[in-house]
Amino acid sequence: MKNGACYIRVSTDKQEELSPDAQKRLLFDYAKENHILVSPEHFFLDIGISGRKAEKRPAFRDMIATAKSREHPFDVILVWKYSRFARNQEESIVYKSLLRKAGVEVVSVSEPLPDGIMGGLIERILEWMDEYFSIRLSGEVMRGMTEKAMRGGYMTCAPFGYDRVNDAPPTVNPEKAALVQLIFHKYVYENASKASIAKYLNLNGITTRKGRKWEAQSVEYILENPFYVGKVRWNYTTHAPGKLIKDEEEWIIADGQHEPIISQKLFDAAAAKSKAAKGRGPIHGRLPAKHWLSGFVRCARCGGPMNYRSGRANQNPSFYCKNQTIGTCNYTQRCTVPIMEKAVITGLQQILQNENFEYVKITKARPLIIDPIAHLEERLKDLEQKEKRIRAAYLDGIESLDDYKAYKNMLDAEKADITKKLSHAQNLETSENFDKNQLITNTHHALELLTSENASLEAKCDAIRSICEKITYDKETARIEYFFIL
Repeated sequence: MKNGACYIRVSTDKQEELSPDAQKRLLFDYAKENHILVSPEHFFLDIGISGRKAEKRPAFRDMIATAKSREHPFDVILVWKYSRFARNQEESIVYKSLLRKAGVEVVSVSEPLPDGIMGGLIERILEWMDEYFSIRLSGEVMRGMTEKAMRGGYMTCAPFGYDRVNDAPPTVNPEKAALVQLIFHKYVYENASKASIAKYLNLNGITTRKGRKWEAQSVEYILENPFYVGKVRWNYTTHAPGKLIKDEEEWIIADGQHEPIISQKLFDAAAAKSKAAKGRGPIHGRLPAKHWLSGFVRCARCGGPMNYRSGRANQNPSFYCKNQTIGTCNYTQRCTVPIMEKAVITGLQQILQNENFEYVKITKARPLIIDPIAHLEERLKDLEQKEKRIRAAYLDGIESLDDYKAYKNMLDAEKADITKKLSHAQNLETSENFDKNQLITNTHHALELLTSENASLEAKCDAIRSICEKITYDKETARIEYFFIL
């Protein structure tokens, strides 16, 4: 008899799909018919989460880490459809390859495949169709949002100077609106640079909408945003990592439903001055990362970024301290890319090998997508209601005694499973080692991608950033410090 696991996912879109209960029932039936033993702790559930990105699915990541562990607790992962496992063909191939190396196969209970080459071909076709469906659905959503923008509707967070409640049009925040007017006046009438305006705001303790310090780029965004003259701008940037600014002819600019803060005359004057200062057409945003550590490694001495530099002739590409090149850092921090890659990966591996490592926890408020304890408690209430309904159906003569017993046994088994998971979740919440255990699980997952030859640059960028806020490097002491996200 094989040991198995079940993965259940219900996505955020309004597509036709089975509920978690229905998926679990099908997986349980398949396991029973095929002599696969599934322990309660090996049911993994992601609710309200898209299948496009693995790093956004905590249960999926836990399942992969468990499958790759030394204990090797199961040999097969059951899913209702392959689309539940992933809607991104590249990630699907990467994770199935990792699982295959660990002796774990992924089986869709509703999409049986023939053995041999033909089965592999059909599986790839199904993966492609799943990704196509996801892309097509995304396109439908995008078309709806574009239509709304053309009518002056606004769909994102209100920019600096405005407040927004739910889906209502943004309203002017008088205090912050005065600061927006100050930025425009300083730039146009006082001939202040964007950098000097940012410095002025920071010195006065004023932060951006996200609570960060001002930079020349954030001042520029305000000066060039037509929202402040009562217009809505849509299709301004790409949705790919790096947020490239599109050509101006692709933008959609329409009259909005909100009150303007700046006059058109002042806005045009700022735009003309900004364009003249650049000496070229509209900016095209920052380029995508050249390496998965680009913009992520910091100098341990000054805290500044270590930039990526391509190799010349027979030299290897390297990372170097940007501040040292402009004279604000007195230390020469330079490391070739191969050495940096090896050091970062080796360091993560050593952390996992030594479970007695020490760390300092810095608490940051981060919203939970879903409260696991509250979710499990709600599931228990649902089962109690189901039990009442099936008992009433039996007493009313709708269900036979055998059907009632069979259904009640299934409900009892499910209640026992959820009760056990609830107890486990409550123990984890009060455990001092919860953060450490989660850190180890997340690091295992990231390392799999960082060391995979099949993982894309984008996947590796997301992997290292899913576990760390930054990494610092000190050449003199050959020391790397990891600032983990807990």
